[in-house]
Amino acid sequence: MDMELLTKHLSEASVANITKWLTEPIYAEYKAEVEKMIQNEQWQQLEDAFFKVIEFGTGGRRGTTGPGSNRINKVTVGESTQALCLYAKQFGPDAPAKGIVIACDTRLSSPELSQYAARVCAGNGFKTYIFEGFRSTPELSFAVRYLGCAAGVVITASHNPPADNGFKAYWDDGAQLVAPHDKGVLELGEGITEIHTADFDEAVAAGTISIIGGEIDKAYVAAAASEAVGTARDISIAYSPLHGAGQTNVLPVLEAAGFVQVKPVAAQMVPDGNFPTIENGKPNPEEKPANDRVVAQLLAEEADIAITNDPDADRFGIMVRQDDEPVYLSGNQSVALAADYVLQKMQTAGTLTPKHFVAKTIVTTDLIAALAEHYGVKTYGNLLIGFKYIGELVRLKETEGETFVMGGEESFGMLKGSYARDKDGASGALMLAEYAAELKASGKTLYDRLLELYKEHGVYLERLDTIVAPGADGFAKMQQIMANLRANPPAAIGATKVTAVLDYQTLERTNLTDNSKSSIDCIKGNVVVLECGDTRRRITVRPSGTEPKLKFYVQWFTEPNGNVDEQYTEVQGHLEGLSRELEGILLEG
Repeated sequence: MDMELLTKHLSEASVANITKWLTEPIYAEYKAEVEKMIQNEQWQQLEDAFFKVIEFGTGGRRGTTGPGSNRINKVTVGESTQALCLYAKQFGPDAPAKGIVIACDTRLSSPELSQYAARVCAGNGFKTYIFEGFRSTPELSFAVRYLGCAAGVVITASHNPPADNGFKAYWDDGAQLVAPHDKGVLELGEGITEIHTADFDEAVAAGTISIIGGEIDKAYVAAAASEAVGTARDISIAYSPLHGAGQTNVLPVLEAAGFVQVKPVAAQMVPDGNFPTIENGKPNPEEKPANDRVVAQLLAEEADIAITNDPDADRFGIMVRQDDEPVYLSGNQSVALAADYVLQKMQTAGTLTPKHFVAKTIVTTDLIAALAEHYGVKTYGNLLIGFKYIGELVRLKETEGETFVMGGEESFGMLKGSYARDKDGASGALMLAEYAAELKASGKTLYDRLLELYKEHGVYLERLDTIVAPGADGFAKMQQIMANLRANPPAAIGATKVTAVLDYQTLERTNLTDNSKSSIDCIKGNVVVLECGDTRRRITVRPSGTEPKLKFYVQWFTEPNGNVDEQYTEVQGHLEGLSRELEGILLEG
């Protein structure tokens, strides 16, 4: 290896990581491939693959598959699993007997990587459970709790493109790892020099690895369907799992709950990690092109609503047929409608108490808080981005005698009840299918009800924009933008005055009017919030925890004035202008 050549073209961190991958036995499987990249002088690809160790973000470790410390491969998955086993053993000698349960989605590399993770768990003396085929992420969360496991693993990259995959770890409560556990596992992973594995077939024969399926499926579906709060079922639904695992959770849960008019998009029921029928291969229900097929079916067959899921089926998208046109509800609008429905039904049934609470992240619509106040329950809304923080909150509040009703986030994730501790596409689909059926009986749609909520509580609108910044250069660019924003926050965004800056890295809020400071009650995170005269009018900026993107969320509120259509159009225009102005400020800074 020509060290002079490497140091000439690559960063110090990349050279150090490449050296490890070429010299240590743990990386032997990928040595020839890395050497070939060096011989071919693929410096940019090498830099991107090795400039850092892939981190735990908002959704675990996620990225492009291939060789490298910043890639998803058998080594990075093996290191993560090995570290998880070592970490779990620190919390009690019974952890290996409790075991670890593993699931995966329909991505191309998911079966191989999940089986390898099972081999590592078994090789470390853990009783290991692995699903016989692809399953949804929420079922994995449920399985951890149902089986009483010490931890869980799911191999998925959620809605990312086909070339990506990922590793998500769960703790014994069925929630994703959060601090200090995530950092503890990552630190152990960085020191791994040997991955202990068992032969898969031999471990199965010995009973160390158990292949699971039907029993867990039945229990999960029953638990998810039992969260139904209404009886209306007269609704026709067009459905697509977008080639993913939604057919293992959303369809059976809706069926178990009594919905019989559900018609899937046949071509997208085929599990395929290439996502061949989706534009650009991006199976993200947040993006309209991913929903093209199901919307076409919605209109052609005059269904009432359409539902889609991302490949691991923890999130969902919903569309409404409104006067023979499709209305795409945002994640914020969906979770607000679900909160309205569930709280309303519980209040009517007399089961809602002041001990109940709902939860949301800081970038999720404040309409949820307004609805919770209306129905007399608490909202915990100052949570960092990622459903794992809602899962953590549920555990904490249960020990304090409070009861979780539901939680949601702007990225189409929600959960009602505590049968799982992660967002569940089946939970969201069930709540809104019920509400759509109930509203249909009175001649209304979900969109009609949304406009009523705006008229009653004010117009809450949100917009998400991103700056794409791939690779090592992009990573540095995102860091620089965040540093500039902290050092020199704008006094105004266009004609809109910024009145306060909240830095979640220091947990300090600065009032720009008098320069007074106060503390923020939250855990630390790489997030900056710009308030514009009202806590419900703000812009949140953060680097993505799972993708090479800088995200900025614009949230706005106007008091109800009786003219919802006019307000809606006006606020939409304002959001667009704010977003455009802010992007210019961030890129110029």
